[in-house]
Amino acid sequence: MFITVPDSVISQMLQDPERTEGLIYGRLLDGGDVAQIVGITEAAGIYLGRWQQAGVAEGGGAIAIGELRLQVEEGPPLRATASLHTADGWQPLECDVIRLRADYAARLRGLFEADRLANTCIAVIGLGSGGSVVASQLARCGVGSMRLVDFDRLEVHNIARHACGLRDIGRYKTRAMRDLLLDISPSIQVETYEVNVMEDTEALAKIIDGCDLVVAATDKEDSKLAINAACWPRGIPAVYGAAYNRAFGGDVFRAIPPDGACYTCFQAVVTEFFGPPPAATTDFSAGYEDPSRMADLIAEPGLGLDVGMIALLMARVSLMTLLRNSETTLPDLPTNWLLFGNRAEWIFQQPLESMFIDVPKRADCPTCNYQAYVADALQMSVTEAAMTAKSILADIPTVQSPITRHP
Repeated sequence: MFITVPDSVISQMLQDPERTEGLIYGRLLDGGDVAQIVGITEAAGIYLGRWQQAGVAEGGGAIAIGELRLQVEEGPPLRATASLHTADGWQPLECDVIRLRADYAARLRGLFEADRLANTCIAVIGLGSGGSVVASQLARCGVGSMRLVDFDRLEVHNIARHACGLRDIGRYKTRAMRDLLLDISPSIQVETYEVNVMEDTEALAKIIDGCDLVVAATDKEDSKLAINAACWPRGIPAVYGAAYNRAFGGDVFRAIPPDGACYTCFQAVVTEFFGPPPAATTDFSAGYEDPSRMADLIAEPGLGLDVGMIALLMARVSLMTLLRNSETTLPDLPTNWLLFGNRAEWIFQQPLESMFIDVPKRADCPTCNYQAYVADALQMSVTEAAMTAKSILADIPTVQSPITRHP
């Protein structure tokens, strides 16, 4: 049997200097091969045995066969040894002290500061095949707070390409992903929103307020434009992703206010490069904008690993955006638009081909260059346009309503 115990639980055991022993609770896995000690109260799971401080004599009371004994010792570092009570006496067991805060980010050291993302907050809008992968990967990178947005529920056809599994069928994607993220990251804070941001722009504004990054993983252009319109004036960077038909390829676009192009610029000029790209897969967030169509929806075929390639690139672009102006050995992307082909189709000449293109800022963009847009469209400044609109409204005659109010 292999025993695990978090160092935080050992700290609880040693918190009261006058208390030298107690009970331990947790769970048994793999037919009893692994015992995970979770806490010292019944709320932590099933009864596993007892703990005591090293060097302290055992208390009274009968000890049943199969009970564990955990001996804990002050640090640093905190230490523990475990044994199992058998018919032949106490049998020593291998025991691993889990040091979450110290060891969780061990494989990230040398790439960027382990705590760099602990205070960052991101919103992931759309939790289909792409958004679920992006959210889970950014949690593994140490993002401290995440806001999940999607009002769709998980169905059987989602599972082949989703980060969640069969046990989550019928659940809101937001809540299934919340539980997955809490199981992935020891200290992440997760908020869930089962709302349609296209129908509730006020909710969208509240959700993204205070975020360091927004990930737009929806499958409709108008939803991405709405996210762009909400993020840009608030100075919030956003990353937009799409997988093409049957996931033969996809692209990732990044907008960082106040410089460079926004998603409105991207949408306007993208066809100038190669013509319209193939439509995005309908499964990035199936039925995201119109849940009434869910019953008739047949998800676009595509391998989960092909969609996952695009999603991983989207997560990488998101990570590099969060790491701007910090010390890291990871190189940033050279442009704001990345295209990736899983197969040799459309503009891709060979499998696994990537392209980097810099989308320029439009001089008359109504989102990121509003003053120039008004000047070009109306031949006046924003202030003049506002005054003209006010004057026009003031000149509209008041019409007496034919409806008679009754007390």
